Amino acid sequence: SFLAECATMRSVAVFLALVAGANAECPNACSGNGVCSAYDMCTCYRNFQGADCSERTCPFGIAHVDSPKGDLDMSADSLTTGTVISGSAVYPFGTEELFPSMMDSDKNVLDNTAHYYMECSNKGLCDRKEGQCECFDGYDGSACQRASCPEGCSGHGTCEHIETLAGDVGYSLWDTGMTMGCKCDPGYSGADCSGKDCKYGVDPLYIDDDATARISEQYYTISGGSGSTFPADAVAGTYAIKFYDVFGEDYVTEPITLSTVDTTAGGCDSIVSALEGLPNTVIPAGSVYCSQSQSATASESSGQKYSLTFTGNPGYLKPLTIDTYLDGYRETVAPVTAGSTVATTVVSFNEGISGEFVDYFASKCTGVVASISSDSIGASDASAVTGDGLYSYEMNSGYYLGSLTADESALLKKCLGDSDGNDSYGNNVEVYDWDYGSYKIGGQVPVSGTAATYSYNLETPSSHPHAIKLVSATAADDYVGGLYYLTWYQSTLDRFVLINAPVKDTDSTVSYYVYATDGVVERVIVDDAGKGQITKGYAVTTQPPVAAWFEQYSNVMYTSYDVACETADSAVEPCLDKGDMLFVVDTVYLNDAQNVSAASLTTLPSYTADSGNLYTIKKIYKHDPTKLTFSNTGHEDRFRIVLDQNIPFSGTTTSTATTTGLIGKQTGTNHVGIVNLFKFTPATTGNYEFVSQCSNRGSCIEGTCECYKGYNKDDCSQINAHAV
Repeated sequence: SFLAECATMRSVAVFLALVAGANAECPNACSGNGVCSAYDMCTCYRNFQGADCSERTCPFGIAHVDSPKGDLDMSADSLTTGTVISGSAVYPFGTEELFPSMMDSDKNVLDNTAHYYMECSNKGLCDRKEGQCECFDGYDGSACQRASCPEGCSGHGTCEHIETLAGDVGYSLWDTGMTMGCKCDPGYSGADCSGKDCKYGVDPLYIDDDATARISEQYYTISGGSGSTFPADAVAGTYAIKFYDVFGEDYVTEPITLSTVDTTAGGCDSIVSALEGLPNTVIPAGSVYCSQSQSATASESSGQKYSLTFTGNPGYLKPLTIDTYLDGYRETVAPVTAGSTVATTVVSFNEGISGEFVDYFASKCTGVVASISSDSIGASDASAVTGDGLYSYEMNSGYYLGSLTADESALLKKCLGDSDGNDSYGNNVEVYDWDYGSYKIGGQVPVSGTAATYSYNLETPSSHPHAIKLVSATAADDYVGGLYYLTWYQSTLDRFVLINAPVKDTDSTVSYYVYATDGVVERVIVDDAGKGQITKGYAVTTQPPVAAWFEQYSNVMYTSYDVACETADSAVEPCLDKGDMLFVVDTVYLNDAQNVSAASLTTLPSYTADSGNLYTIKKIYKHDPTKLTFSNTGHEDRFRIVLDQNIPFSGTTTSTATTTGLIGKQTGTNHVGIVNLFKFTPATTGNYEFVSQCSNRGSCIEGTCECYKGYNKDDCSQINAHAV
């Protein structure tokens, strides 16, 4: 029994030795981070790797750049795009040796794949001991997934994702949430926001002749609401103005007193004092010009209208914001009459002049001095073929350039030149090599071998009218900015017709210098005919204009057709995008059909404000239909454009001539607006950047202007005696 017991003990000892030997065959017992499996191989737990599971796997992210992984299967053969090493600790579903396979898991071949998940996003090295990515310079995040902002934006900005920086554009490419950039604080610039901007000024050499600078002139009105009259609409209280400087920084004034009954309360003196009292001398003393107007008739509105011109703040300025809620949710401008139900109404707008950095109309037409003459247009003119002798039926304000001699007319034609920017159309005429910006229509009878004849001399603007700037020849100072006008030549009467009318100044005795542009104005149409522009001889249903609807003092337009470059039909000519510039003018538009023999063709404009302003598109998009979209009492409202400024006139007239596509390229019963859109594309020549840091006459060094010799002031905008 003793021998038997010894044998049993030996057997147990051998067994234990064998078991111990078996556990020890996996390297380092898999470091406690895995289990020992068949063939003495470790099967590592998640996020561990290596023969003994001692190495950590670092976080994965979408690769900034793809790279081949090499000969993973050790085949010593050419690298393959097929899946290899399936079931590995790092790639449980396999991976490829070369670049990512251009197919999905169902073996469908793809044509747009890249940026597969990679350890440390292929922009860092993995610390296998700690399982943390050591990112290359310029990248950060747990998986090096972000392209970091340089120098942390230097403390003068915030680090934002690329889709945030893109704003309303709607960025959604592969690096969404990965690529970062600095959004600099106002007054700072550069990729890392380290550059401090200098003060902006008007180039003194720009205004040393007949040119005048277009400086921001902004209007606002405070009243007791539309439809009410004095005294029911009278309001009083306090409000504040939010002013935006040229860098976009906002400043809020101290409360300003208002009373539409007692005009001695508040007024221009209080407004100017509040604005010039803003911090950092953002508005220089003596630089704000204010005017106030109010109806003197008791039966009309008592609302007060203010005009503010900021001569000390050149360049583009965002519209003013008028705040009548200075006590939280309680409005601080209220009706004067107890128990009145009128609502305080505030609108802000401009009337033809807004601040700008670049003058796209810098070419003066030498030897040309014009006045503005007029022919009265009434309702009868709209339906008459000859328009009481005007020989036009749309986009004729009744005003035209007058008092031109034959020589001045010839010089003006030469100065205006080509209107469409492309002479391949072959439409430049006469020895002046210029475009009329118009063409004859109606009653055309082609004769074989000869020029076409017309049964009447009716003319209308083409796709490319001319654009001009009129500057007073007797301007009182350098800040009486010129007004923009669209114009076309009426050969029958030898006239340069103004599409948009002058409103503030219609004195026919005032003389103007004429400035032209190398830029191109193009009417937005749906060119189903494929001709590239409105072409005579083609039915209007094959080239209908796109029309818009909008309310007065609003910056949102509803177009009759989708014109966004991203989504529009290829026939839209031209399509529109964010950043494009538009003329939206008040003039005579078609509201029924484009058949010149029809009655009541046009709607006469109100001419409430000068409308020749240039607007910039801030957003363009398509909205889901609303209850107004297909309603007989509504209007087409799916296609929307947001402008940078409010429009001073109303565009709420609608047309139902849509069943045949005559108006706005609509094919249903939708009501659409009638206001046409004109895209302005600046040229690379003939422009003058007259507002810039240090006024173009100095260097910006760490936020301070170092003026060139002969120039002084903190913005280098003044010429001293040494420069004369």
